[in-house]
Amino acid sequence: MNTGSQEGHTDIVKLLLEKNLNIDLCSNDDCSPLNMASQEGHTDIVKLLLEKNPNIDLYKNDGCSPLYKACQNGHTDIVKLLLEKNLNIDLCNNDGCSPLNTASQEGHTDIVKLLLEKNPNIDLCNNDGCSPLNMASQEGHTDIVKLLLEKNLNIDLCNNDGCSPLNMASQEGHTDIVKLLLEKNPNIDLCDNIYGCSPLYKACQNGHTDIVKLLLEKNPNIDLCNNDGCSPLNMASQEGHTDIVKLLLEKNLNIDLCNNDGCSPLNTASQEGHTDIVKLLLEKNPNIDLCNNDGCSPLNMASQERHTDIVKLLLEKNPNIDLCDNIWIQSSEHGMSEWAY
Repeated sequence: MNTGSQEGHTDIVKLLLEKNLNIDLCSNDDCSPLNMASQEGHTDIVKLLLEKNPNIDLYKNDGCSPLYKACQNGHTDIVKLLLEKNLNIDLCNNDGCSPLNTASQEGHTDIVKLLLEKNPNIDLCNNDGCSPLNMASQEGHTDIVKLLLEKNLNIDLCNNDGCSPLNMASQEGHTDIVKLLLEKNPNIDLCDNIYGCSPLYKACQNGHTDIVKLLLEKNPNIDLCNNDGCSPLNMASQEGHTDIVKLLLEKNLNIDLCNNDGCSPLNTASQEGHTDIVKLLLEKNPNIDLCNNDGCSPLNMASQERHTDIVKLLLEKNPNIDLCDNIWIQSSEHGMSEWAY
């Protein structure tokens, strides 16, 4: 029976079901005929098996029930058949993943619709702390996010890394999903607990200009830094995202906010050779001689990296031309004649 159900041999399954057999007899990996047929998408066989009232929630050794397998693999007609029975809609596999969670992750919109009609636990998270909304937001399944948001869910429910749905969508560049989430007034400044990055920071880091625009309309903490003390402006300046730097500079931010290494946005952009960003920053009258923890000024960094156009721009602002870094000073004091790098 198990073999026939797995391979899709409908006529053979019919013949076997005429005999007095154990409908729930499992294979060595605890897989029942119903489980195998649901996994493989054999709708007619599932119909036949369900007429014999099998254990609808019988799961294999990985914890996956027939409903879970059908949801995971996108077998909508089988999901419909199974949902007509009195089953456990929230039965999770060994990874704590529910049928709704896996359907949301895999992007099976029609199946998500069917499951939501049965009032599952909308915020049920897997072992990684990911809710269905978190998974759909991360994977970019806009239509599923819409469906989930119609329910009364926790918009700020974070996974084990402290990432909210907004954080994940902002990081991955899913603009339409960010729009949908922002309509529900999430915590705009909620940071992950690994690196301390906000949604705005991640969008700036990854160059998602349209998402940065959307987030800035919600008045986030523009200077909210990650665990390295790096602000959104500093990160955008480092990565060379000129359009994002323009957007950020339109807000009332701290132009000289330094990271834990003492690097200001101007210092970072000068080091990385982002000429257009240096131009933008200089229009905001930053501290032209603000040095990092090694005592390196923006002019020092641009000169060292041979960014001639940036050196020209900096010299127009009359920096301290003789400002030396701490390492050079220490090297000179010890009688060394070359850079100590």
